[in-house]
Amino acid sequence: MKTKNPSRTRLHAALLAALSSTALAQAQATDEGQVLLEPVLLSGKRVSLYLNRDVNAGALGVQALQELPFSIGSYGRELMDHQRARTLQDVLRNDPGVQPASLGGAYDGIAVRGFSANAVNSVRRDGLLTTVYADIPLENMERLDVLRGLSGFLYGVGEPSGLVNYVLKRPTRETFASVQAELRSFGGRYLHADAGGPLDAGRTLGWRLNLAAEQQGDFRHAGDLFRRMAGLAVDYRLTGATLLRLDADFQHKKLAAQPVLGPREDGQVLPADSLDPRTLLGQPWGQYRSDASNLGLRLEHALDADWQLIAQLAYSRTRRDAAFPDVYGVKLDGTISSGDYYFSPDQRFTTVSAQGFLSGRLRAGGLRHALVMGVSDSRLKSWDGGWFPNDGLTVGNIHAPLYSAQPDFSSPPPKNQATTRQPSLFLSDTLSLGERWRVLAGARYIGYRNASRSAAGVQRDYRADVVVPSLALVWLPAPHLSVYASRTEGLEQGAYAPNAAANRGERLDPIRSRQIEAGVKWQPTAGFVANAALFHIDKPLQATDPGDQVFKTRGRQRHQGLELQLNGELAAGLSAVAGLSWLDARVLGTGDAREGKRPAHVARLQGSAWLDARIPGVPGLSLNAGAVHTGSRALDQAQAILVPAYTRWDAGARYATTLAGVSFLWRLQVQNLDNRRFWENVNYGGVLAGAPRTVRLSGEWSY
Repeated sequence: MKTKNPSRTRLHAALLAALSSTALAQAQATDEGQVLLEPVLLSGKRVSLYLNRDVNAGALGVQALQELPFSIGSYGRELMDHQRARTLQDVLRNDPGVQPASLGGAYDGIAVRGFSANAVNSVRRDGLLTTVYADIPLENMERLDVLRGLSGFLYGVGEPSGLVNYVLKRPTRETFASVQAELRSFGGRYLHADAGGPLDAGRTLGWRLNLAAEQQGDFRHAGDLFRRMAGLAVDYRLTGATLLRLDADFQHKKLAAQPVLGPREDGQVLPADSLDPRTLLGQPWGQYRSDASNLGLRLEHALDADWQLIAQLAYSRTRRDAAFPDVYGVKLDGTISSGDYYFSPDQRFTTVSAQGFLSGRLRAGGLRHALVMGVSDSRLKSWDGGWFPNDGLTVGNIHAPLYSAQPDFSSPPPKNQATTRQPSLFLSDTLSLGERWRVLAGARYIGYRNASRSAAGVQRDYRADVVVPSLALVWLPAPHLSVYASRTEGLEQGAYAPNAAANRGERLDPIRSRQIEAGVKWQPTAGFVANAALFHIDKPLQATDPGDQVFKTRGRQRHQGLELQLNGELAAGLSAVAGLSWLDARVLGTGDAREGKRPAHVARLQGSAWLDARIPGVPGLSLNAGAVHTGSRALDQAQAILVPAYTRWDAGARYATTLAGVSFLWRLQVQNLDNRRFWENVNYGGVLAGAPRTVRLSGEWSY
């Protein structure tokens, strides 16, 4: 899709920065009238005051998209706005490797390549750890980048799902202001203001402010919410070679807590069309509340034309009232046969993370080297647990719920306390073997430290020291084509033995997963990218042995598959984001009922497509349509209960015009066009309904 102001910006062949310790794509300003834009973005609507030149190169360094030996999805601001996305799950419906995996009405969860993403280590904000157990607002984000697969070399501790990185909006080169207002089904209201620009004639200091408010319902329906957010970013050019960037944001959010539904007493999943997805199966007073704040500081200094030093520091804090209703089983008439309600007020999590790295280029031994060396560290302190259990507290019947008075939560139980640190050292070298070959070699040392004290006073200290390597080869047979193969490893912390295990409370050793990936990337124009990737991931399993009831490392999961994706302008006036994923996942080496079967909650096939077309002869009018398909998933490890596949259809239109120097953009978006009822999330042995048909009408005014 072309920029809205072609007189100000020209699309050129774009470079995408290496996804590394920040997973950022870069756009490089060459002068005020010529800007290199990321090909994955659907618009170059506003030019940043100081565009990111080589941001957070970390363990990998800066490379063009074709030379990056990993599978990445990147989704920009224009796509979020046109699809009216509000949360992570809204955006990543466009990604073929991502499945929704939310836990009721709490915060958005996802699974990538069949592995659930961890809320602590799998989400980054401009490359550093961020708030946990809370949705991150999108209003002050320019882009979401998704690394599919292992990320131990790039980031450190994390699940084999890879991770999501939120890329912040930055101050713009020109002053602007815009306001969006939206009305939607079920009494939804939304307001968003975005403004920024330089503060001085020399453009050495710039600002960007985002404010948003959202509300839907009265918390007597599933999907009801209340939200307020504010985000500020400031860029200050200290010298010609030094740039200081600061940012801060805050969000208060309340969600109607909704349980996932366990199977019926006959061993089958409840038919999705038998339940109104707006029916609240939690309690009206049972809201998942979160207050999340972030502070970021980044200093970039160019030592010379070839070498750059970058330092970052971030602080985040989450306070939540955690509300989790549970429905474990349902009778044929809808009566809840087993369930409870767990509530814990005032849980707190604070994270401090930092990194610094030196990156540059040199020639040695007759070869060109792109070197990166750096250090990073993070500390997460948590005060969690302290649950009020209310065994048996449910709404009675899912078809005719009866709500209860709020219990006394005035004297909460004591909480668990824990401190986790992850100091790290990393080094990488990308060698250029002529013009067509690149070899990447690197390693990261990770020192994992965890000290915890339970509410009962039990102290545990745990540490692990590992080195995670990575090796990749890239072939560039043509200017717009690259072929790569890579081998990477990942590290995730060991799990605690559950209460039912003979070794209750024991923490197992860290898990090392391995991935082999091969792919092709094609970028024939600046506005179009197509990717294909084959992958094989092998991860050890930690589970309770039914023979001796000991929780141990036993068996493994093998996930292998194919991902296809295209993103950009197919023809003049026609843009698309589309993808398809086929996943062969198996549990092996367990010797029990799971042997050789697909893991629970994992779909074999999924895909999505979204098309946007400008209508010839009607200036400013565009129509769009999209579909999301997810294949069947098993509710249990033995594959005895299958959740049916579903396809969701969306459609919309927008009209842009200008009046008296003010731009107006009207959008109409209909999600779940045929009002289909389906189980969207399959997680924790239960299902959660997708939203019913939702109509959104919005207007945006900007200058």
